[in-house]
Amino acid sequence: MINKNEIDRLKLLAKRFAHASRSNHIDALNVIATKLSFPHWKALAVKADQGWRPDEDELGKVDAFVREHFPSLEGRPHFIEQSMSRPVGEPIQVGEIDGHPYQVFEFLGDIRMEGEGWRILIGEADSSQPVVEIETTRRKSSPANDPGFVGKAVKVAGTQAAKARAGIASDWPRRSTKPNAKGEVIHPLYSDSATEWYCLHCDSQIKGAQIAKNLWHCPKCDASPLDIFSSPWWLDGSGQKPTAFEHAKDRKPPKPKVKMVDPRPTLKLDEQSISMLLRVALLEDAGTLGERLGAMLAEINVDDDSDACITFDEDLWSEDKVPEAAIAVAAKLGVGLEFAMTSMTFPFAWPDLGHITTSTSEYVQMMLDAYEKHGVVISNERD
Repeated sequence: MINKNEIDRLKLLAKRFAHASRSNHIDALNVIATKLSFPHWKALAVKADQGWRPDEDELGKVDAFVREHFPSLEGRPHFIEQSMSRPVGEPIQVGEIDGHPYQVFEFLGDIRMEGEGWRILIGEADSSQPVVEIETTRRKSSPANDPGFVGKAVKVAGTQAAKARAGIASDWPRRSTKPNAKGEVIHPLYSDSATEWYCLHCDSQIKGAQIAKNLWHCPKCDASPLDIFSSPWWLDGSGQKPTAFEHAKDRKPPKPKVKMVDPRPTLKLDEQSISMLLRVALLEDAGTLGERLGAMLAEINVDDDSDACITFDEDLWSEDKVPEAAIAVAAKLGVGLEFAMTSMTFPFAWPDLGHITTSTSEYVQMMLDAYEKHGVVISNERD
């Protein structure tokens, strides 16, 4: 009687290979057969019926092939757990291309490959376009200026991206990456099943096979699986309809996009940063608790020319009080500065109490005593 344990082991490896590679089981069986020098699985099966079985070296060869390409096929932890538990800054691969060293990093399915003054970024989706970044400080000397080098580097990064996608597919249910006969697929995060899916970002209607093939990223706008739903509920009552996504029949893998990036820290003097720095300066100018409240509640408006106007509450900030630190900060930033006074709605009664002390604790006690004597104190304690 033929011992089929070894054949069953090959079938199991083929099953896992199919799951990870998102391929048909018969295609995976054929791949396994070719690793044992058979033209296809049928030829292997015929030999097996005649008594052939792989020896330990041949089984090890197939097992090594599967693990080399899809290292998270079995056991624990899952791929995503491995990714999240990996120490920050620990590469998954190091090497050299044409004498130029590189490191490859992976996090949550995204790949970053980098060397001196250059990097390559590839997202987890199959449609992700490789982005080659060259630092402006290495504009002329970077090896990434050479298309031949970029081609080799993208191939290395692409291999790791394929492994990451296989790991993700292995973590997900088989039906999340392979439609059934009806074209239904199961959302890997929400677990609902459908033949049509909808993107929250671009309102696209996507077939199950299309979304599964792209690892549940929208093939049109690259939105993540978190934004893919089995119904366009956000369009209810709007009169709008989703747009069916049409995949180009001759679509080829996206070519790398090369761009120059400035590695230097960049200070953007926009409304948010100018307002923040001016408010910190006002807090520095504040001498009493009342003035600190005035600094926090002052309205700071920055116009399109980056000039600012600060409007104070007259009860909290005296018109005679010169905000010298704010003026100095504005001068350093090259910002024109104006001041205005208005009567705002102070959040507490008796604003003059804030000018008696610099201690917040002392102010709070005086305020509570005043409310107890002349008003009402409402506690936020729950029943």
